[in-house]
Amino acid sequence: TKAILDRQFVEVLIAPDYEPAALDYAKKKANEIEEKAVAYANHMVEEHQITKMAYDKANEILEAAKEMGYRPNIHARYLKTNKTNTLALIVPDISNPFFADIALAVNEYAYEKGYTTILCSTNWNVEIEKQQIEQLENQRVDGIIYKPAGRNPMDLSGSFIPSVLISCIPGENSTYIEVDNYSGGRTAADHLVKCGYSRFAFIGGTRDSQSNQFRIDGYYERLKELRMDICEDRILYGGFSVESGYRLAAGLMAGADKPDAIFCGNDLIAIGVQQFLLEHNYKVPEEIGVVGFDDILLAGLPQIQMTTIAQPRSLMGKTAAEILLESIEGREIEQKHIILEPQLVIRRSTR
Repeated sequence: TKAILDRQFVEVLIAPDYEPAALDYAKKKANEIEEKAVAYANHMVEEHQITKMAYDKANEILEAAKEMGYRPNIHARYLKTNKTNTLALIVPDISNPFFADIALAVNEYAYEKGYTTILCSTNWNVEIEKQQIEQLENQRVDGIIYKPAGRNPMDLSGSFIPSVLISCIPGENSTYIEVDNYSGGRTAADHLVKCGYSRFAFIGGTRDSQSNQFRIDGYYERLKELRMDICEDRILYGGFSVESGYRLAAGLMAGADKPDAIFCGNDLIAIGVQQFLLEHNYKVPEEIGVVGFDDILLAGLPQIQMTTIAQPRSLMGKTAAEILLESIEGREIEQKHIILEPQLVIRRSTR
């Protein structure tokens, strides 16, 4: 048996002519490495698959590893297996419950398959997104799932790291999963018209958000088809947050041409809009109807009861993780473009 030691790890190579003294030698040398010695046993020890060696000697190796605080060195393992068993998930805003639900689904599925998930948040900043992707590639994660912060995400189709987008990118050679935001906008318009509203507004998130734009397009194109009143002054952009919804609602309702129906880019915006309206004595839904998008948990609370367009968040996260792991594990898959259909959830913020 030959023992190889350095400042990073101790590797014990098992051979048929095993010498008992080698174990003591390895223990002694490992304990000399800095304050906490790290024992790196080869893959046979790590997986408890030790051959050509007596069972009691195998237990000695494993007990020694425990005593010395043994932890596998994933970077050393990467050199041998070309895998780190690590996935990355990049989202624009982890404080948004919509993305938190996706993250939970990705993490749960990854854990079941033996993978760890690294979670990154870009704060809707394209430059931060680019830096995070580059850093994750340098860390040799096995795959990346990400929701782009803007309309022109990095094209990872030529990267050595498999990736899945949570976004519809027409014309790109990327695998993606997304909800039909255009259809969701049309559904919101149909519902508000059916409820008897006639003056329509839209309060959305950032202008650079592609999903936000698809929702606006579907909403207003359907209103045009129905010959309803449309005013571009009642299209407002801001952040995907409660605070932004509240602030933009204040500006919208300060004008002379007030709407009686507001479709919002997501549920957080809608909650902020509804909060402003109620605080200023507008009757919801009698005077003004409000529709959100996502169907996060908050939207269904008794004191909110928001009508919204539901996205299958958990299904999106799990499906993205399934597709990514298929690619990581070497199964030949064609690029997949998965579009999920949103569903209208009627509550008490509309008539």
